[in-house]
Amino acid sequence: MKKLSRQQWLFVGIALICFAVLKAGLIYWYLQNKGSELQRQDVSCSNLQQGCTLPDGSVLRFDRAPRHSQPFLISLGKTAGAAPAAEFSMEKMDMGFNRYRFVDGNTQWQAKVTLPVCISGSGDWLLDLKYADRSYRVRFKSQ
Repeated sequence: MKKLSRQQWLFVGIALICFAVLKAGLIYWYLQNKGSELQRQDVSCSNLQQGCTLPDGSVLRFDRAPRHSQPFLISLGKTAGAAPAAEFSMEKMDMGFNRYRFVDGNTQWQAKVTLPVCISGSGDWLLDLKYADRSYRVRFKSQ
């Protein structure tokens, strides 16, 4: 195996220092912007299959009762602006990355969602819906 020259060691050292500075900068940026989220409103919905009217007047609807590992469709009444995003989580439990971007379905936004299995067997989900300058949290149960 070939030994590294003094110049090569210097290059490796500079590269590692640059990487560390970049990483520290990204962590700093994340921590500074973490608190700048939109003011989230909690929304109570008794039956998401029948539809739930959000405070802005749009209607959120599931096409069927959500079951883990089985896809279901979410629709949201069409609003102006960028496509909405939905993020699914559970209280005090890391469920991984479960973020979905809605696509244009002509008269409404749509997202095809598949929820992961929770090892505790819990079906208590949180849906954080974000679009335009709005942020809503909807609690629901999966089967």
